[in-house]
Amino acid sequence: MADMVKRNDFLENEVVDLKDEIALLSPTDTPLTTMLMAKGKVVPANDITVTWRERKLNDERGTLKLEGAEAGEVIKSSRSSLSNLCQIIEKVTAVSGTAKALSPKGIGDAFTSEVADRLIETKRDLEYYYINGVKTKESDSTPRQMNGLLNLINSENVIDAGAKAITEQLILDALQTIWDAGAQGEYYMFVNASIKRQINQIFKDATNVRFVSNQGTEQIYGVTVSKIETDFGNVNIVLNRHMPAKALMMVDLEQVEIAELRGTFYEGLPKSGDFFKGHILNESTIKLLNSKAGAKIVNIK
Repeated sequence: MADMVKRNDFLENEVVDLKDEIALLSPTDTPLTTMLMAKGKVVPANDITVTWRERKLNDERGTLKLEGAEAGEVIKSSRSSLSNLCQIIEKVTAVSGTAKALSPKGIGDAFTSEVADRLIETKRDLEYYYINGVKTKESDSTPRQMNGLLNLINSENVIDAGAKAITEQLILDALQTIWDAGAQGEYYMFVNASIKRQINQIFKDATNVRFVSNQGTEQIYGVTVSKIETDFGNVNIVLNRHMPAKALMMVDLEQVEIAELRGTFYEGLPKSGDFFKGHILNESTIKLLNSKAGAKIVNIK
């Protein structure tokens, strides 16, 4: 684990860019963040408040014209401004001089190992806020917080399950809201374990067993669904432990970006005793470039 930090030691007041390291950490536990980083969907933020423009085509049909007539009225696309806040995540760590000198078996440099653990925790926390964050402006002792994707999705694309289990109809209804807004493509559905089991139950066959794959002489059976093809687009299902227990979210990842004011980095803190101390910081936010390029189902039993 400590090898991921690529340092045997840290110096006081040293600043180490950890963007490459955080991209490699816990890909299965932080699937949203990992996929966005793998797709290169990380852009710089130029301010605490990140703004972007959402464009909507004009709904009017083309004007029918008489032959030789003058040009008609000008029409324009409509544009609205969307925004999100960069939030700061900090992880502080310290070990005594004795612990660092001992170099425990299986751990090596204790301080480097602790920094590596804080790095994993940072990515885990980012994953949570990129999904669940609630936009909060900084005031007095309240830190600022970003809106997560669940709160960036347009309210017109929200389906209420009415405290009932997930159904195929609900999934299609959510997909149709995206299609009705003019999109049709490849989406990723993020679900927690209980809702994933409900989806598996929907799509399994009457024998209670689904044939999964054939690897040489070994046939693998199970009940699992990883992709759904529909008239409104195809959906890849991603198990994500950071999704709420009563909601699922589907989104076009081509319309999602991480905006970093300060990418993940380590900074050594001054010593005032027999210990080594430092912290990891990240200041970033998430952008959904088209608020109707996603949908969510809420209030699932």
